[in-house]
Amino acid sequence: MPVLRPVPGGWWFDGLLLAALVALTAALVWWPPLLRLDILVRDWCDARRPRPVYLLMWIFDHVGQGGILTTVTVGLSFWLAWRHRTIRPIIPAGLAPVISTLLIVGLKRWTSRGAPHHGSVEMFSDGWEEFYPSGHVSNGIVYYGVLAMLLAPYLGVTVRRVLLWLPGVLVFIGTTYLGWHWLTDSVGGYLLGLLIVRLLLRLPWRTLPLPRVLDRAPRT
Repeated sequence: MPVLRPVPGGWWFDGLLLAALVALTAALVWWPPLLRLDILVRDWCDARRPRPVYLLMWIFDHVGQGGILTTVTVGLSFWLAWRHRTIRPIIPAGLAPVISTLLIVGLKRWTSRGAPHHGSVEMFSDGWEEFYPSGHVSNGIVYYGVLAMLLAPYLGVTVRRVLLWLPGVLVFIGTTYLGWHWLTDSVGGYLLGLLIVRLLLRLPWRTLPLPRVLDRAPRT
C-alpha cells in the first residue's frame, strides 16, 4: 500500500506545535498588541490589492478548498484500495476530514471570532462569525499531506516535499492578503494543520492489523 515513511518517534515537535497554538489563542485574548497587528496587516493589504495580484491570491486561497480536496483525496484512496486490494488507503483519507472538521469547527465555535471585514477582531465576541483558526490554511496542509502519503511510491522525494509544504504556504498568503482571514487566523490554521498531518503520518498504515477480508493485498 502507498505510504510515506512514518514521522519519527519523539513527540517534542508535536508538543511545541500544540503549545504554540495554545499560546497564540491565549495571546489573542490577553495581549491586545496582537489584535492591533492583525488590523494593521488587514489595512495594509486592503490598500495594496491591484486586480492581477487579487486574481493570483484568489487562486492561492482556493488551493485549500475543503470540499474539492476531500473529494480528490477520498476518490484517490478508493482507487488505490481497489488497485491494491486493501482498505488501508481509505482509512487515513477518511480520518483526515473527520479529525479536521471536529477540531477546526470546534475551535471556531468556541472562539467565536469575526472576519477582517465583518464582526469583531476579538476572541469570544459572541457573534455568529467563526473564523479562528483558518480551515482553508489547515486544509492546505492536511489534505495535501495525505495525498503525498498515498502517492509516495509514484512521486520523487522533491515532489512529495513540495506537495507537503507548498500548498499550505500558498493558502496562508492568499487568504490573508485577500482579507478573508486575520493574519493570526492563518497562523493558527497552519499550526493546527501541521499537528494533524503529523499525527496522521505517525500511524503505521502499512502494518496496521486488519481482518483479511479488508486486506487482500499480496504479502511481501
